[in-house]
Amino acid sequence: MKRAGVHHLGLVTLDLERTIEFYTNKLGWKIAWCDMMKPLAGGVVKHVFFDTGDGCFVSFMCPDKMPNVPAEFSTDLNTAQNLPGFFYHFAFWVDSVEELEEKRQSLTDKGVEVTGIGDHDWAKSIYFRDPNGMLLEYCVTVRPLGEEDQVMRDRSADNRMFGGHPDSPRWMQILSGRSSVSAAR
Repeated sequence: MKRAGVHHLGLVTLDLERTIEFYTNKLGWKIAWCDMMKPLAGGVVKHVFFDTGDGCFVSFMCPDKMPNVPAEFSTDLNTAQNLPGFFYHFAFWVDSVEELEEKRQSLTDKGVEVTGIGDHDWAKSIYFRDPNGMLLEYCVTVRPLGEEDQVMRDRSADNRMFGGHPDSPRWMQILSGRSSVSAAR
């Protein structure tokens, strides 16, 4: 079968070492490719591709001393656009609720602040942030989607994201980007 999904996401970091540490040690991804590019205008861009485990990649560019590129800027898309912290996010597959629970425990054991399992009716997810402030998600589809799911309607009353769990307020802070604990500790 011909692949037609996402090949890679291209993101930016100002701290490549911390980003590499997070994605390799916390998520367990492997570095697939590294290079340095020297733009004609000057400076250097370090470029790293991480293999997510299924042939898809997430890449980070780290600019250094590039003319007309600020030395400091928000690497979190939501903050950069003055949007709520949960708008831009990236979700990665898991195959079962059990695997989702294992990912949550592994992240927690490695010092990553992570939400409980959110229930979206058709999928279940956990959320956490990378050292660049990006909201990440592991997600599993728990039922087939049908025609009734394709109809735009208010599902607010059915939204039981974290139910009545006592940690819900803290988990919502992770989603909003207002968490008090660093994502990568």
